[in-house]
This record gives sequence, C-alpha cells and structure tokens, in this order.
Amino acid sequence: MKTIGLLTSGGDAPGMNACIAAAVEAAEKRGIRVRGIIAGFRGLLETNSIPIGTELAGLARRGGSFLGTSRNGNLEKELAEQGIASAMSRCCVDGLVVLGGGGSLGAAARIAADGAPVVGVPCTIDNDVHGTDYCLGFDSAVNKALRAADEILDTAESLSERIFIIETLGGKTGHIAVAAAYAAGADAVFVHEIQPDIEGAARKIKTKMDAGGTHGLVFLCENLGTSEIAAKLESIAGRRVRITILGHTQRGGNPTYLDRALAREFGELAVETLVTGDYGKMVAYKAGDVTTIHLSEAVNKTKELDIAKYKAVNGG
Repeated sequence: MKTIGLLTSGGDAPGMNACIAAAVEAAEKRGIRVRGIIAGFRGLLETNSIPIGTELAGLARRGGSFLGTSRNGNLEKELAEQGIASAMSRCCVDGLVVLGGGGSLGAAARIAADGAPVVGVPCTIDNDVHGTDYCLGFDSAVNKALRAADEILDTAESLSERIFIIETLGGKTGHIAVAAAYAAGADAVFVHEIQPDIEGAARKIKTKMDAGGTHGLVFLCENLGTSEIAAKLESIAGRRVRITILGHTQRGGNPTYLDRALAREFGELAVETLVTGDYGKMVAYKAGDVTTIHLSEAVNKTKELDIAKYKAVNGG
C-alpha cells in the first residue's frame, strides 16, 4: 500500500484532528503517503483530495476536522454507480480510513463489503456506535456539559429556589445527558430511550427544596420537548425553571486529554490494520483496551444506555 486516504464524514467531533495527525505520523513512519479527502464522501466522488503530512501535527489540539465533513444523503448511491475502486483510484489512494459516527461507518461497511480496503474509526460525541465503549469526542462533549453545570450551580447556590435544566446534544440517544447528569449529581435526567417520569422528578425536587435544598438540576437530551418539560416541572414543583441549551458548543473547542490520547491510539491502530490487509474492520475501545472489530458488528445495532448511571440519577 503506497497511499492511504483519510476521510471524515457525518458530524465533526473533538479528537478528529488529533486522530488524523496520529494516522499521518504512523503512515509516514512506514514510508506510506497520505492524502486527505476534502468534505467526506462527497470529496471522494468529486476527486477532491490533498497530500497531507506531519506538518499538520499542530492541528491535534483543535476540535472538528480540518478536512471537513458531509452528510451521506444520496452519496452512497452515486458512489455505487461510479464504483468505489474508480473513485479511490482518481483520488490516488489505495485504502481508506473513515472517521465518523454510525451512519458514516455504515457507509464504510457497505463499501468494504464491495471489496474496498477500508478501516473505520468511531468519532461522534453521541457515543452511540455499537461495539465500542467509547467514541472520539464524547469526553470533550461531556466535559462541556459539566463546565456549564458548574457555572450554573454557582448562580444556583446564591439565587436559590430555582430548577435549572441543561439540554445536551445527543440526537436520539442519551449517552451525553446520562454521563453528565451522573457526574454532576443531578436530580434527574430525561432521555429518548426511556419514558421520562416528569411528575416523579418534580416531586423529588420539590421534596428536596421544601427541606431546604437551594436548587434543582435536571439534564435532558435534545428533541424531547424541553419547554413542555420545563412547564410541567414548574407547575408541580412550584419553583421557577431556567433552561440552558448547550447546542453546538459541545462539538467545538479543544479536545480533552482522553480524546487526544485515544485519538492517537485509534489513528495508529487504524493505519496498522489497513497496512496489514485486515480490511473491513473498525478500531474500538473495549474493556480498557484498544482493539478492532468487524465493521459489520458496529452498524445497524443499538448501543445500550448505561442503565446503572441512569438509575443512580433518577432512582429506581
């Protein structure tokens, strides 16, 4: 293998640039050139690639992906019509490392099934890729939520008798919300995977505040109806509710130590896996070890919520 292509797809995540830098370094040590595919699978279709080298190592501290990303949409159909081998040849690459979330890794699995030399790297703040305990970007996103909670609670302790809601990202999964709620010692967390018990949470918070507690703290995942939940909590608990929506602040910013360290290990192992011809795999973090699994194991499956942490926050 003479040249490896690096492609970032789907949403961006802190740690992607660090993974790119690690993969480039690992490839160059083996005498292998690297090309970056601009704007994900769209760039592969449009023959939009650039040579990249270790001079980009300084990008490791930055969030997102300097290569840019694109949503798949009809790209897979176009790629199938064009032919993956032809697209890779025109981009002057012999193999691909695809960095992205579940949708992007699903696309990687399908082109791998067509015989393309592909290795995947799980990168999504949602942390919802099956088969890996951890996806790049998750720790950075949770830490953003925790910093927000800390700053809000500074206010809560002096401006008492209020319930504070923090809405996190996460799509249709509650991994960020549960992790942040557990670490922050929140009173409740609401997610898509489990029917929210809003009345129970409101009564729990009211009892605590009636007994002298200064505030209530609730985390919830986006797209659950934050305003409606806030109104219900306010009505039952009899306290004012204030909402903070974190939004895309969780996607940006410098990656944490954990994201940088695992990005390096993921990038190095992805290159090693590709170079040794062990195609159709995804690097993964399982039970404290960085390893590989078949891409087919990671796609079209639901990653379970951490129920123990969910129950620790909500009770039950």
